[in-house]
Amino acid sequence: MKKKILIVTIGLVMVIALGYSFAYLRTEKESQNNTSIKVSEFHVDLITDIDDITLDKVYPVKDAEGLTNTKALFAIKNNGPIIASYKVSLVDKNVKSTVKNQDIRYQLKRTIGSEEPETFDITNLSSDGLIDSGTIESGVTISYELICWIDFNSNPNNAVFAKAISVEGTQISSLDKSGANFPELLDNMIPVYYEKTSDTEGVWKKGDSLNSNSTYKWFDYDEKMWANAVTVYENSELTELTLNDGTTVSCSGATCTRDDYLNADVGTVIPLSDITSMWVWVPRYKYTVFNGNNGVTPIQQINIMFEHGIGKTGTVSCSDNILKTTSSNSSQNCTDETNNGIVNGISTYTHPAFTFGDEELTGFWISKFESSTDDANCSSTVNATNCNKNTLNILSKPLNKSLRYISIYNMFMNTRNMELYNNIHGFTQSDGATATDNTGEIAGDSNNFDIHMIKNMEWGAVAYLSQSKYGKYDNSLYTTTYKEVYVNNNSGYLTGYSGGAYNSSSSATATYAYNDLTDQGSGKGYRGAGASSTGNIYGVYDMSGGVSEYVMGNIVNSSGLFNICIATTWTTTVNPSEKYYDKYSYNSSTSSYTVTSGSRGKLGDATKEVVASWASSGRWNGDYNYYPYGTSYGWMARGGYVSNTTNAGVFANNNQINGGSNQYYGSRSILSISRDMPWLNN
Repeated sequence: MKKKILIVTIGLVMVIALGYSFAYLRTEKESQNNTSIKVSEFHVDLITDIDDITLDKVYPVKDAEGLTNTKALFAIKNNGPIIASYKVSLVDKNVKSTVKNQDIRYQLKRTIGSEEPETFDITNLSSDGLIDSGTIESGVTISYELICWIDFNSNPNNAVFAKAISVEGTQISSLDKSGANFPELLDNMIPVYYEKTSDTEGVWKKGDSLNSNSTYKWFDYDEKMWANAVTVYENSELTELTLNDGTTVSCSGATCTRDDYLNADVGTVIPLSDITSMWVWVPRYKYTVFNGNNGVTPIQQINIMFEHGIGKTGTVSCSDNILKTTSSNSSQNCTDETNNGIVNGISTYTHPAFTFGDEELTGFWISKFESSTDDANCSSTVNATNCNKNTLNILSKPLNKSLRYISIYNMFMNTRNMELYNNIHGFTQSDGATATDNTGEIAGDSNNFDIHMIKNMEWGAVAYLSQSKYGKYDNSLYTTTYKEVYVNNNSGYLTGYSGGAYNSSSSATATYAYNDLTDQGSGKGYRGAGASSTGNIYGVYDMSGGVSEYVMGNIVNSSGLFNICIATTWTTTVNPSEKYYDKYSYNSSTSSYTVTSGSRGKLGDATKEVVASWASSGRWNGDYNYYPYGTSYGWMARGGYVSNTTNAGVFANNNQINGGSNQYYGSRSILSISRDMPWLNN
């Protein structure tokens, strides 16, 4: 894996009590035995062992006395080829701190390369633990001296201060100035860009993974060029690769292999026939809350600010408040201590889709198109007999038949199986990981990433990004109502199609392929790419129309347990691990677009915030405004399907979703990469 972030920690634990303390040191190193990762291309890491961290005085002292504590000496270095941003923080580790950050005083001395040392003013530790940040050039070393002591004005008797020094380095792209986190590539993923040869034709080519060469530019979020990546089959039917200049070179064997593509020069053509999945990077961000108190609001641009690394900088915090009454009207409690409550237009919220389980993410990959399959029977004759099973290979490609007639359970299992041993995409996995249980867990899982069926909150994160200055809503090719993502109205349920308008009716003829870049003029923009989240070819497709997409969003039943509906392979006690779905409160009302039912949505999931009126089609752009209800319709499905016209859209949520096999429903995949790097071992 070509990691863009490396975390290195030095554990420091002490009990603060008069006359008594203990401390120990743990240094985490790079392991060379995990073949699924590559860190030589880029990383910022800690290069100096620390063996002299001590806290000589474990009671509150004045600054003059605290400065006599022993100094901790450490250094970081950019071992990559280009400039990086970095953050050095004191963060919670294995033992939870009970002493407040504000009760810790420290002084930091920093030396950048051969420059003169700089000593910073004495201060108290901030709430996020940040002690230094900035940029670091390739090959440069920054050395530190850190002294910590207990604030004389505090009273932390018997409290525990358990912190680790965390070093985060994030690659900076010279071609992308947006501040978005650099995309995290696994070792089987190929960065790609699109080169059009006409308004309706073009090819995908291998991009510059460093994003520093404008000829092969990979991404630029300010220009609504979201990062795209692909995976390919292990073996191709082709015998040669086509280079950027149109010349060809023979592959290493009788036919081209995955390694041939991975090792190919930038600009090499990656033909669709060899691609198994296409992905789009959604960088971590916070947004300004615009409708945080169950109100209604007109359609508007959402203000999004990219976050650095995995830091949470939003002022709002939320926790689940899952209720089981027949008229529940909340699913979470949210607070904003900074602003004394949530204030629309001022409060900010780090989008919760970037927290997966108990891990913070720099971003995630979403499949560019709705899921399809290479199963010949299912593709040729789409019905429950051929498609409703959990042994299918999942693809994400344009112009394929969307995978339909499949239950939410089987879709979930097939998606998790994408990372089993010997999968068609080349995702790394141990040879013992050959089965997924009903919780979604894989026994013997050895990698540091997770492929799962899209959750409701992840859908919301992409919908919001599309509605921001980085998405279609701000694309100057589109005006007025044409800013809405166009409907995939292809009656054959083929992925990546567009009706050329936001309200297109179902049709087999008046549809345009995803790469149709014909400008219709009059503010209507591209015929085909108008159906993507960016209004160009680099966005996410099929989020309006196509199939209505099952998302992992489930209301509890009237007992407060997992709502199985008709997904009989799950039970109230054996069901997906909680990290794999978003949980909502129960409500029995069939009038699921009322204010009461609507308030069961959560901030960030593109449900209750994007309401223009409390009506069945009251979400922005006239999208369907339904919520799950009762014990029979406990699931969510987003986007609408081919014949929903104006009621389809990125904010739409259909009703009466029981999770069963149905001709109108499909889904898509998410790939998240863990911050906990597996090569960092004790």
